[in-house]
Amino acid sequence: MTLLDDVSLDKLTPVRLWSELDGPTRVQAAEALFEGDPSLRGQAHQAIAAALRFRVAGVRKLSVGKRIDYLARVVRPEHELASSLLMALHLGRRQALLSSFLDLLEIPNEDGLIDADYELGPVDAERLAPAIAGLREQFDGAEVELYLASLLALDPDVWGALVPLLHADSD
Repeated sequence: MTLLDDVSLDKLTPVRLWSELDGPTRVQAAEALFEGDPSLRGQAHQAIAAALRFRVAGVRKLSVGKRIDYLARVVRPEHELASSLLMALHLGRRQALLSSFLDLLEIPNEDGLIDADYELGPVDAERLAPAIAGLREQFDGAEVELYLASLLALDPDVWGALVPLLHADSD
């Protein structure tokens, strides 16, 4: 059984994908978020405060470990925070996977971040299929699956051609 067995790819959103993640993956994402961009921490603090019915100042006084735990276990993130958590997970913990995928697609990038001057449009299935096969040879299948599902959830206009490819993999 895989993550994609329980998720409808046609209406995938960051919130739906987050709700399907296991606890350890959520913790990794929360850790990456707190280690990354400081502006994202404020977003996380707001969500934790709302979930716990605390003031934000009270949340900031909690240990980072407690904040990570609450974010991973208690918070039901809205779209923006779920998106930030998924991006933090991949940019903070799985950059080699991102970089490899973009290299296989011949998309210019630096450590998994697409070059700012590159105009990314919809990527077709003919280009995606061999890149996905290459990823599966190099990385853990569950991590590849989550990454591809995250791309689809975060930007379906660009990565929409993943849907039939991921459906074929889950059959």
